[in-house]
Amino acid sequence: MAAKKQTQESKKQEKSDPIPLDGFLKYANVFYLSIGMLAYDHKDSDKRRELLLHWMFIGQMVNLNAVLISELIYVFLAISKGSNFLEATMNLSFIGFVVVGDLKIWHIWHQRKRLTQVVNELENLHPERLDQQEPYNIEYHLNGYSRYSKFYFGMHLVLIWTYNLYWAVYYLVCDFWLGVRTFERMLPYYCWVPWDWSSGFSYYLMYISQNLAGQACLSGQLAADMLMCALVTLVVMHFIRLSGHIQGHVTGILSPQRDLEFIQAVVAYHQRLLHLCQDINEIFGVSLLCNFVSSSFIICFVGFQMTIGGKIDNLVMLVLFLFCAMVQVFMIATHAQRLIDASEQIGQAVYNHDWFYADLRYRKMLVLIVKRAQQPSRLKATIFLNVSLVTVSDLLQLSYKFFALLRTMYST
Repeated sequence: MAAKKQTQESKKQEKSDPIPLDGFLKYANVFYLSIGMLAYDHKDSDKRRELLLHWMFIGQMVNLNAVLISELIYVFLAISKGSNFLEATMNLSFIGFVVVGDLKIWHIWHQRKRLTQVVNELENLHPERLDQQEPYNIEYHLNGYSRYSKFYFGMHLVLIWTYNLYWAVYYLVCDFWLGVRTFERMLPYYCWVPWDWSSGFSYYLMYISQNLAGQACLSGQLAADMLMCALVTLVVMHFIRLSGHIQGHVTGILSPQRDLEFIQAVVAYHQRLLHLCQDINEIFGVSLLCNFVSSSFIICFVGFQMTIGGKIDNLVMLVLFLFCAMVQVFMIATHAQRLIDASEQIGQAVYNHDWFYADLRYRKMLVLIVKRAQQPSRLKATIFLNVSLVTVSDLLQLSYKFFALLRTMYST
């Protein structure tokens, strides 16, 4: 009984502890560290650790791009010779995934200084004490983000390791255990190298190399998406808090000067949030564009593979691949829509709060806030695309057009 009471008290104490900003960023940081990358400057960084991570990052990127080049050569040879068309189209899905992961890793690496500034700004805005955090409802926002993130990276980890370990499990179950059929050495992804990889020790090196490359690409993709969604969640949390702060204010009770000080603080707070949204777009705009373009092609090619038939094990993996691509699109679009709704809510809060007995200067400043809120903050895939839930339907329409074109080419 005493042990149970101690565990209950410890749980209550953990719940009563304030939630740090790193609680939102921990998932992205774990995946970035797995490839030896620091997306932004950490307070507790060590030079030796950073040097070790730097060489680990270089090794991961060299291996990833070597595997990518071998896959591209395979597709080029297959299309030029007119053979292995189905394998080539399947490889195109993997290549698109790898290219996007590669671009997202390098782009975030080059945006490290700006990303550090955004994290530091959010750190300054983040309430430290528990009594300060209660109006922000931080635990609710963190739990919602954690549920999205765990489902997102859980599905993708199942996907990548289903592909990576399929032939290893095939060998252990069918040949080593059951002895049903002779094992034909295969790699997770089709590739071309200038030697016979199917014989000798090079097969195991190629297998390990492709597994590491697949995980590195996946880690770069997951980390970028979860980091962006974490930052958007934090900004949404501040928008909601600002709306409640405005709506709960009653003018005329205090002096006009105190009301003006309140509205000036609101304008400054709102301006900082708008600048944060702009910085997030400039950091992740290329990443967002890559996400939606690649998802369109992946949905197209995977759908094509599923419609022409094939082995049941390949179809299961293709369905999983298609499902993960859709999960990625919906997760990003959901966070983008939440940002739009939360930023628009500022104007509604200004209209709803008790401003009737305010000073004329106070009411003029309200007009400026409402005018800003009429153009809601959005996630933008550079200048080409504004991301929202409507974007998902546009993406599906584009994917179907590519799918119909590919089917026509295959049938003729």
